[in-house]
Amino acid sequence: MRILLIFLLFVYSASLKAQGDAARYIARFDTLAIEVFNSYGIPASLVLGIALQESAAGTSKLCKTKHNHFGTKSRVKSSKTKSGYITAYQKFDDDEASYIRFGESVSGKKYYTELKGNPDYMAWLKAMKKAKYASSSLWISHVDNMIKRYNLTRFDADPSFTPLSPILPETDTLPVLHKR
Repeated sequence: MRILLIFLLFVYSASLKAQGDAARYIARFDTLAIEVFNSYGIPASLVLGIALQESAAGTSKLCKTKHNHFGTKSRVKSSKTKSGYITAYQKFDDDEASYIRFGESVSGKKYYTELKGNPDYMAWLKAMKKAKYASSSLWISHVDNMIKRYNLTRFDADPSFTPLSPILPETDTLPVLHKR
């Protein structure tokens, strides 16, 4: 019984830490997501949802060491094989460069012209999955859960809106300090 209680406390504390990481990540990068929204017409909720998922709320090694929030890969031009170029995770000078590169990359895809400015993040997710942005069969549901859990669609309502602090999900215990 004691072991079960200790295990449950451990799981609960890990869950609170993950939610805290996500809230801090959103507060830090919401303005970059809104910049991508304003510049490229890609919903900020989608940008943040994908970044949260791909970077593990900024805690992944790739994000910490290469400022790569989206798992962006590029060709290694010096490494051509019979089947083509080898790809490697791209390193960015800073976080902003990663967000801008994401916007540039998505804006170059076939589905972009049809979806530009469309606030329906699910339409974007399906188009991106169809275009092989991600290989996991669960990718759409993972990003969708991030967007819903942290109410990221609030960033799509007004592109000039930049909150002073995040709106936390109901499970968080921190007070909401949200101003428009």
